[in-house]
Amino acid sequence: MSPRLPIKPLALVLLAASLGACSLHNPAPAKTAVALNNEDWYQVRTDNELFVFDDYQVFRDFLDTGKAPYLKDLQRKDKHGQSIILALRAEDQGKQLEQIAAYQFLNVSLPPANPFYGEIRQHGVIYVFQRYGDMMDTFSLGEPIFRHTEIASGPQGERVVYGLTKEESKPLALIDAFQARYKR
Repeated sequence: MSPRLPIKPLALVLLAASLGACSLHNPAPAKTAVALNNEDWYQVRTDNELFVFDDYQVFRDFLDTGKAPYLKDLQRKDKHGQSIILALRAEDQGKQLEQIAAYQFLNVSLPPANPFYGEIRQHGVIYVFQRYGDMMDTFSLGEPIFRHTEIASGPQGERVVYGLTKEESKPLALIDAFQARYKR
């Protein structure tokens, strides 16, 4: 016969010792939430320039005045030959490019939020998107592959083209989101 060891008391002592040792360590610092600013993105194309925005109010002010608090020329052209210019809030002026959502979206290095909203304005047409991938396809191709078009439904009577997937019909929620942004 083997001698009986007091297993239960020994296990309790070891458990208490390990819990006590855990409490001596400092807890890991809580991670600070970083605002991604990845829920919307805007572009305005002129004959020679592409203005890129990650802030809705800067975008709206630019539409009204043609000005933004800070314009950063990236000193490069897009595939259509237009100079790329970031239109930013004043407080974003000193940030590194990799910290600016508009730049990250442009370089496909920032995952979009869900839901996402985007607009591209060019030649009197407003293209509206609920998926970043559809917006990037239009950015590259110049037109969305699948679309729903409404004539003269923009705030200044512009044609509004909504990007769709092949299976979608009229995008009622996206139309509502667009119209809500332009109610005055």
